[in-house]
Order: sequence, then C-alpha cells, then structure tokens
Amino acid sequence: MRGIAHEVEECRKSHTVEIRIQCDTDWFLTDEKLIRNIVINLLTNAIKLSPGKKKVLFTITCDAERYTFVVRDHGLGIPRKDQQELFQPFYRGANAHEIQGTGLGLSIVKKAVDLLSGTIRFESKEGEGTTFIITLPLTYGQENTGS
Repeated sequence: MRGIAHEVEECRKSHTVEIRIQCDTDWFLTDEKLIRNIVINLLTNAIKLSPGKKKVLFTITCDAERYTFVVRDHGLGIPRKDQQELFQPFYRGANAHEIQGTGLGLSIVKKAVDLLSGTIRFESKEGEGTTFIITLPLTYGQENTGS
C-alpha cells in the first residue's frame, strides 16, 4: 500500500500522502489489481479536490476479519445535493466542474469494492473535505481457492 500511495504522491507532486498503518497482520488475500484501482482513484481524487492544501491522509487498520482503508482530505467537500449520485458513472459534483476529470473514478471504486465483497461509505461537508471508508474482508477469494 505504501508503494501505491508513493506512486500517486510522486505523480501529482502537489500533496504529501500521510500514511498510517495500524495492523497486527501482514497478509491480505485479495485481488491486487482491484485494490490498486481503489487506492489510486481515492488518493488521486483527494489530491485533485483539495487544491491549496498540502496533505491527504491514508489510514489502514485491520482486525481479525477485515481491512479498513480511510482516505481523508480537507478539500472542497461534496455538496449535499450531489452525495446521492456520487457513485454513478460520469457524475461530477457541482463544485468540481473546474477540476479535470471524467466522473468515472468513484464508480470504478464502487464496482471494485463490490467485487471484493466490501463496503464503501463516505462523510463529507462542503468546504471542509471528504473521508472515504472502505472495508474489505481479510479472506476475499479464499472460498474460491479451496483453502
């Protein structure tokens, strides 16, 4: 995860990604490509949508059953009226039209989270920032491998 976060940080060059990892386990059975898509999309959005800020927080926690990824920014925030449609393809919040993007990132994240049997939720206040919380089971795919 650190590697992916550093890639995004190096590519964007405008923000620091502060990484906090609080896990007792060092393994996670999952689809690496889907996780990569989730993390890249969330971190890239957090950076793009927090102009003038310098830091995005990326926290990873886990317990015996799940991993939780949290991406928090202190940027534009999502207007309340836009929150219901947020995961729809090509949907862009009213306050994000001046920022480059297609409106596909969060729909890709949502689909990847669903494929990994996880959940996604967010908290946002316009003008104060947004926090995305992704929760994924530790043993995704184990039932398909015969383990």
